[in-house]
Amino acid sequence: MQYSVNYFDLAEKINTLLFSRYLKDTGWEQFPSKKTKVKVYQYENMKGFYQVNLPVDKTLSDYKEAMYRAVQTVAEAENREFQSILLSLLNPSSDILKIRLANPNIESGNIPFDDAIRVYDNTKKLLAAAAQDVLHPRKYHQGRMEDAVSKFLSECRFGQTEVGSYVISIVCPFAEVDEQEEYQQLSIFSNEEKCANSLTRKVTSRVMENLYQIKKNVDEDNMDELISQTEKCNISSNFYEALMNLNENPEGTDVEFMAEWSPTVKNEQCSHNRILFSHDYYEPIKATVNQLRKEKATATKIYGRIKQLDSTPDLAQRKDGRITVVYLDANNRSKTAIVRVDKSDYDKAITAHGKGYFIEVIGKMTKSANRKAFMECEAFRIID
Repeated sequence: MQYSVNYFDLAEKINTLLFSRYLKDTGWEQFPSKKTKVKVYQYENMKGFYQVNLPVDKTLSDYKEAMYRAVQTVAEAENREFQSILLSLLNPSSDILKIRLANPNIESGNIPFDDAIRVYDNTKKLLAAAAQDVLHPRKYHQGRMEDAVSKFLSECRFGQTEVGSYVISIVCPFAEVDEQEEYQQLSIFSNEEKCANSLTRKVTSRVMENLYQIKKNVDEDNMDELISQTEKCNISSNFYEALMNLNENPEGTDVEFMAEWSPTVKNEQCSHNRILFSHDYYEPIKATVNQLRKEKATATKIYGRIKQLDSTPDLAQRKDGRITVVYLDANNRSKTAIVRVDKSDYDKAITAHGKGYFIEVIGKMTKSANRKAFMECEAFRIID
């Protein structure tokens, strides 16, 4: 078989309980049967009538072949590729994002080594930026990623590439983050509402929504809105950079993004599931990145230690805080600035203050009538 993949062996690995749940959630009806080793499901649509005989006893001599035929029938009924259905059934409690690179030089399903490294690296950065945008929206993300984001990325998996172009699949298992930002894996048997509002669904939906907004603004020649999206902290500069680097091949590679939402979680998914960026989009996205880089370079950057912390003592009510930073200016004179930070950065500031770490803050500096310096934080990191 292509790429030496044994689809019979993969089909055998599908959990029959999860397969049954998938069929019920996607409209298949179980047909009453006296058989105890096989469940019968039926489905009818405009294309015709379909029946799946799902083996539930692995001691059956033809268990592997029967499971393979069941997947084939579902793929035909849903008018989807066999590999796509198989990937969904092997990862039922996951959203799957796909990135397709279309270029005459990669139609055989392979890709130059350096390009592959660039694609996989920036795909991870794209997901990381979306996750950070969900948890802690800001213009720039810098420094060490939050533990919840790192854990989310570590649980994602790259799937089998597909033929005809170069398609990579990113399997994103459902997970949630509580108010204390503790990470918890979910399963297909978790409450559907919990999965729909999980970190995973928010991230995968954010990826597709960001891409849609970027493409829409470029199509409408609304370049100011691209910058405005970062000012509103809707799309971070990190996301733009990762997207630009995915499509920087000088030979003109088109990049298509596809989302296959978990069929067991129907709510809170983005309405856009297929978005194509031709190579023509590279230059306007690059121009946006250059503008954001220029703004970041001209923004005020200070290094120093925290002298004072100020925020509400009620943790449940805390949304932001102010930190007083002592730093040296260009003339090595000691200066003080009051910096407003969001809750996540305030929590980092507590750690930095307690351990005496230096910090770096980037933002817009203003001065009041009495010459006190104030800064709106756009990026914060601990230098430990």
